[in-house]
Amino acid sequence: MESLNPYISQLDPRLHTFGRIRHESSFLLTAILAAAAKAFNPAFYRKLRDHAEDILATTFRKGTKSVETAQAVMILTYWKESEDTRAWMLLGYVIRMGMELGWHRLAPYSSQSNTGTDLERRQKRNIERTWLILFVYDRSISLQTGKPWMIERSEFIESIEPWCKDLMATPGDRLLGALVTLRLLSSEVFRLLGPRSSRVRARQLHSLESLLAIIKSRIEEWESRWLSVADTDSCHPFLIQFYGTHLRLQLFSLPLQDILAQSDQNTTYHMEALWVSYSSALEMLHLICRHSSWLYFAQDSIHVMTAYSAAFLIKLMLSTSHSIASQIQPAIQSAISGAALVFSQQAAPLGSSCALQSRFLDNVLTRISKPAAEASTATGLTESCGQLRAGERESTRETGVAAASGRAFNQVEGGLSLDFADDETWVELMAEAGFNAQDGVFFA
Repeated sequence: MESLNPYISQLDPRLHTFGRIRHESSFLLTAILAAAAKAFNPAFYRKLRDHAEDILATTFRKGTKSVETAQAVMILTYWKESEDTRAWMLLGYVIRMGMELGWHRLAPYSSQSNTGTDLERRQKRNIERTWLILFVYDRSISLQTGKPWMIERSEFIESIEPWCKDLMATPGDRLLGALVTLRLLSSEVFRLLGPRSSRVRARQLHSLESLLAIIKSRIEEWESRWLSVADTDSCHPFLIQFYGTHLRLQLFSLPLQDILAQSDQNTTYHMEALWVSYSSALEMLHLICRHSSWLYFAQDSIHVMTAYSAAFLIKLMLSTSHSIASQIQPAIQSAISGAALVFSQQAAPLGSSCALQSRFLDNVLTRISKPAAEASTATGLTESCGQLRAGERESTRETGVAAASGRAFNQVEGGLSLDFADDETWVELMAEAGFNAQDGVFFA
């Protein structure tokens, strides 16, 4: 996990040695080996994954509860198969497990409480780290899907900054500190944005602009602060910038989507929201290009966020006035093309997230680049999507995705338009890239 753990900040290299993990938990060992095999030796991946699934079933049936069990289940969700839609349910299972073990009652961090042997202190931090990761995962998937979170903020979670400065803190703990503080910031903001009602958000955008400006400034401060302590020789600077930029896109695009969906709304009245959303989505794709060396091992959430940014840019280009669209189209096409190229250069196995992401971006870019006359039908897209997935999906699933792709591209006023108003259509469109959005609410 030396290459994979920096992305998830879950394991302590001093505590989670091969010998100790093998002795403590065959489930955790198998989950780690399966994740490593998927990245380094795909020929062994299927058998290891199936064995991990067998242990998971036995663990669930017996009601086994331990920090190693929780960590194993979480690792199974980070680099999963596209057909696996259990992340939200498995997360809930692990959170309930943690609550039964009393993790929701963890005391706030205090340097005075660091007593015991080195091993005992590391084991204590192992539990605390797992609960903090669950908090981040819980809040992140809530923002992605619109479903409620389970873990409430507590004094322990709010003591994250001194916790990640402890003498026993790992480099991953600093990244975890950044993500916890970001989720503490973002969760309450999205609650203030209110219900997903188009009329409400469009009408209230002016009143939200001051709040959004304040939060944007706080995100920039957060990014600057945590970049200064990040391990510069790891993926952490990339992840901090990527997650911060993605949050800016989410914040400003949610109310903007409702404006773009209404034909009687003039986007020139909301140029700040439009510009911040546009520049954030563009910057996410530029970050992908600038930090391409860290893409191969990136977990699925990075790919879903990348697809989100590309989809938003397409929606923006097709929904704004011709004068605005003509100005932003070259930059959008260049950014998507560049991201597709760096994903294709990862030399990733066929069917991997990088390979599928590259094909997805290339496919969408091809469609929006064609003149309106050539886009008079969605048949070409449906056929190309079917070819893209040939040999990678079961035939029944291919048929469903191809149909979804056809529905997603509609003729509007003689030009090509992407209908993102329907969550189901967008989730199915995402599936053609091999990703599952966990029934996420993207543009509604």
